[in-house]
Amino acid sequence: MKTLCIAYLVFLTALLLTADPSGMIGIKGGTPLLLRSLMPYAHLLSFSVLAVLALVARWPAPRWALVILLVVYSGTTEVAQSFLPPRTAEWLDWLQNLGGIAIGVAVCWSLSAAGRLIGVREDGDQKSPPSNEWEVVHRVMSRPRVGEESWWG
Repeated sequence: MKTLCIAYLVFLTALLLTADPSGMIGIKGGTPLLLRSLMPYAHLLSFSVLAVLALVARWPAPRWALVILLVVYSGTTEVAQSFLPPRTAEWLDWLQNLGGIAIGVAVCWSLSAAGRLIGVREDGDQKSPPSNEWEVVHRVMSRPRVGEESWWG
């Protein structure tokens, strides 16, 4: 998963720092209708995918640190675009980048919480299923014990 994350990061960086990203993805002439309808959300979708890949890859760092790195990366690419005509740095693009990161974090967090609800640990081991609704709520809402890693690392 780490290899896929790195490959996607390199590809996304190349797309963000290229004067004509449509040429990199093989679009010559007219843009297909589906792709044309997704273009206004390109930053949002691409950073959502990047955030999910980065958080699922299990890097040896806390998840909050990965989120901070993604935010810094998104701002850095926007600033770098201002030095690559005809590309420009735009606040709306950066806000979409941040929104995509937030969506990716929310997806990973909800999947992690759902795994805790059904009794699956992040390392793949099974723990005993909850015996009642109170135990389900308690598992999801309680703080981790001392020495136990939380979702954020």
